[in-house]
Amino acid sequence: MKKGIQPLKWKDVPALGVLGFFSVTLHHLLINTGQQYVTAVASSILSQSIPLFTFIISALLFKEKIRFKQWLCILLGLCGAVLVVSGDHGFGVPSPYSLLIVLAAIAWGLYFNLYKKFALNYDALSMMCYIIWFGTIPLLFYGAHLPSEILHATWQANMSVILLGIFPSAMAYVLWGYVLKNMPLTIASNFLYCSPIVAMSLAVLFLNEKPSMMVLLGGVIIVGSLVWMNWGNRRTIE
Repeated sequence: MKKGIQPLKWKDVPALGVLGFFSVTLHHLLINTGQQYVTAVASSILSQSIPLFTFIISALLFKEKIRFKQWLCILLGLCGAVLVVSGDHGFGVPSPYSLLIVLAAIAWGLYFNLYKKFALNYDALSMMCYIIWFGTIPLLFYGAHLPSEILHATWQANMSVILLGIFPSAMAYVLWGYVLKNMPLTIASNFLYCSPIVAMSLAVLFLNEKPSMMVLLGGVIIVGSLVWMNWGNRRTIE
């Protein structure tokens, strides 16, 4: 039997609005603006700080108990992520706009924590639909010239936007929402460190790129930090 979107409960509108603001409106405005002026390498490195900010916010604002071992794991994983995204090309020179990427990571960390705290009673698909819709409303302010842009863009550009909307946006939001409802936050957020590994793997398969030894070393460090984090700590934070 097909299951549609669950009906919206009006009492949940403020919470959904807050989640949409941090995860969609603020996050995308900050990161899309920052990435216009920051190199891809520097941007990727800064974006990997999301789990670290998730931990910090969880501990400082929501009084979650974070063990010393977990702090070491998150920092170790961050170091590995830096190695992976930098490869053997060296670091880009961060511009003042790099602060926007950091703020985007903080916004995402707030979203992760608030998602768990609000604990709204919706399935993953319904939850993500409402969050995306509420977060998109403020962005409509920038849509005045959208029809003209679509008409004048190439079909490749329009197809790229469609694919970006489906896979790294819609599907990612739904799957991540399911994960957050079924796994402790501090454990789930660490799997974001797998993103550089996935990105590098796709580059090898589809772009014929060859990762350097630095990239491989970073991958080992990331996996090692995840194993160490989860070893004996299946449900650290409920």
